[in-house]
Amino acid sequence: MAKKESHTGTINPLPWVGAALFVLGLAVVAGFYWSAQMKVQEVYFEGHHFVSREQLREVDIPTGIHPDSLNSLDIISRFEQMPYVKRAAVDVKPSGNITIHITERQPVAMLTGEGSEMYIDRDGILLPMVLGKTVNVPLLYGFDARSPGDTLSGRQAGPVTDFLGRLREKPVSNATISEVAWTENGIVALTNDHGVKLIFGKEDFGTRLRNWEAFYAEIIKQKGIETMQSIDLRFQEQIVTREQ
Repeated sequence: MAKKESHTGTINPLPWVGAALFVLGLAVVAGFYWSAQMKVQEVYFEGHHFVSREQLREVDIPTGIHPDSLNSLDIISRFEQMPYVKRAAVDVKPSGNITIHITERQPVAMLTGEGSEMYIDRDGILLPMVLGKTVNVPLLYGFDARSPGDTLSGRQAGPVTDFLGRLREKPVSNATISEVAWTENGIVALTNDHGVKLIFGKEDFGTRLRNWEAFYAEIIKQKGIETMQSIDLRFQEQIVTREQ
């Protein structure tokens, strides 16, 4: 009987590797060519609410040029000069189009005084009122309303903006307080129902706001806000109330 012979052959991988490298090389060359030919065609904006598209378009971003020719830092700086713009970022799309991502400042109070009204954010930046875009925030007294973009000044500005920022983060406190002022006793607020005076003092606002929310849930819900005249939250171990 004749023996069957088996033959094991080896496939030369070099032609396949060479073909793959050739295709990769073409892709790289095409990529470089596409990148070299890329031009800025359109500019889009995202993330804006208080700042209108028309205001944003006042910042001149040239089209018809390569994106690398743009001075991105200068463009960002000009957007961030607008009072409501906290941060701006430039994003170049594969098409060459530009998207400007806007992060806006959020009002935490409405500063009132001398016939003028402006919002402020938690950094104390004064923000202009925008027609049709109102925000439900407490009124703030005791400061001069100056020009939009200015910063709240004075040694009391730090504690006030700290309080307002923390207030914005606490839904119950934010829903129950309608007015805030700086006095000789520090932060004094009024409830939006019956105008009960809440005394928070000059520090430790996170703890005192938590105490107010606990007091509101346990005592006010039971006795009624109308029974209170003032509530002093400055003490660690107790809450001092003055009732009607």
